[in-house]
Amino acid sequence: MVVIQGPRFSTRAESQWFANQGFRLVNMTGYPESVLARELEMGYAAIALVTDVDAGVEAGQGVKAIDVFAEFERNLVPFKKLVH
Repeated sequence: MVVIQGPRFSTRAESQWFANQGFRLVNMTGYPESVLARELEMGYAAIALVTDVDAGVEAGQGVKAIDVFAEFERNLVPFKKLVH
């Protein structure tokens, strides 16, 4: 997992570089969350809800926030089943 500073999406160049380095997941919050949890001595496990294909992987339009939010909504039902 590579963590980018959000809130923003990767550029095509960044996405291609991440893929070339072997990263398969791009995230905006994994690093600060894990560090803060450790500082509070909390157990922590990352669960990723995949919402889109990164901008540099596919040709065509870049990522649109509205599409990401819609996919996130669709992911909520299986996510809630997982954690309950």
